[in-house]
Amino acid sequence: MARKTDYTKKSFIVIGTHGADHPEKATMTFACAGAAQAIGIKTKVFLAGDAVELARKGFAKKLPKIEGMAPVDELMEGFIRGGGKVQVCIPCMESRHISKKNYLEDVEFINLMDFAAGTVDADRVFTC
Repeated sequence: MARKTDYTKKSFIVIGTHGADHPEKATMTFACAGAAQAIGIKTKVFLAGDAVELARKGFAKKLPKIEGMAPVDELMEGFIRGGGKVQVCIPCMESRHISKKNYLEDVEFINLMDFAAGTVDADRVFTC
């Protein structure tokens, strides 16, 4: 008899580094995070570099849909609705001169020390 794995005690961080520059990788960030969340893993997405744009209000809707996957805006909305946390790199946001008021409501802004501490505590970290 197959043993069922309990993933509820596991944690996972998906690091997104792409936005409009590579829509497929941007979509994969939230597809991977959503899949982990769906099996019960406590999941966070950390957006850095060009990916910080994804959490701006309305930005993800502008990206093209990747064949075989749901649109990135739908994946992101489902992830957040399911309790997933989206974190935005403060230095990356500031270097692009983006104000916090331009971001979705449930986004968390973190510095690199908090990011480093979070990755050490996570069971797995994956970069898209």
